[in-house]
Amino acid sequence: MKLYIVADMEGIAGVVADVQTGGSSAYFEAARLQYTREIRSVCEAALSAGAEEVYVNDFHGNGLTLITDQLPREVLVIRGGFRPTSGFDLLDSTFTGLVLLGIHARTGTYGGVLPHTYSSKVAFEIFGQPVGEFDILALVAGEMKVPTILISGDSKAIEQAGTNMPSTHTVITKYSIGTDGALCVHPDKICEQLRDETKRALKNVAAIEPSQISGPTQLTIRLRDVSLAPRLEWIPGIKKTGDAVFEFTGSNMKAIANIVYGVATLVEAKF
Repeated sequence: MKLYIVADMEGIAGVVADVQTGGSSAYFEAARLQYTREIRSVCEAALSAGAEEVYVNDFHGNGLTLITDQLPREVLVIRGGFRPTSGFDLLDSTFTGLVLLGIHARTGTYGGVLPHTYSSKVAFEIFGQPVGEFDILALVAGEMKVPTILISGDSKAIEQAGTNMPSTHTVITKYSIGTDGALCVHPDKICEQLRDETKRALKNVAAIEPSQISGPTQLTIRLRDVSLAPRLEWIPGIKKTGDAVFEFTGSNMKAIANIVYGVATLVEAKF
């Protein structure tokens, strides 16, 4: 049995502000420690439940957030900055399940804590339905027949995830009070819940359906700043349909994920 964990930071216990998600402050170091504790809780539970291999994708920011020596020695960690397959490096059909740890709500979500989809400057839709990072990663995994067995994050993000992944196990780390505040659950309790739900999810994995879309997939890209539109107009395969709206059709979810990550990277680039 193999488990793949994608770990992000905005959705972990206690994180409610940008100052906690990067930089060199004491706030970031404290959040980084809890990020590591939550990942460790899932890893330990998976190994005790019989997993032979556990991969962790250090998905947040520059990919160097995780304190790796705090994890069990059996765990393999994917780290580093720009990765063309960001979020699903080395993920394939040999994995038993996917865990999305510390997720946040989609770009523009009212009441979500630190909402964005790779960037807060752009929103994405698949067949007209809003999608976030967790939707895209779950669909990429689903295309490989790998189910998303557990998701953790703030209450608004979990509510969004539940619409497309109703059978996936969940842990709510905090209850959203606007984009910069939340009613937070104690960090120790979150670690306990993650251990328990990981074991339940692995025991129940056969009943969890992979998230899947068949055939060509239509992606809509909505820029929140019209001045960014020229950055996308020259990209082959992307069609401009409005002042700040573009469409792309991908043959599979990997192609969609690559465009999403590429567009978000481009609109965030400094020139």
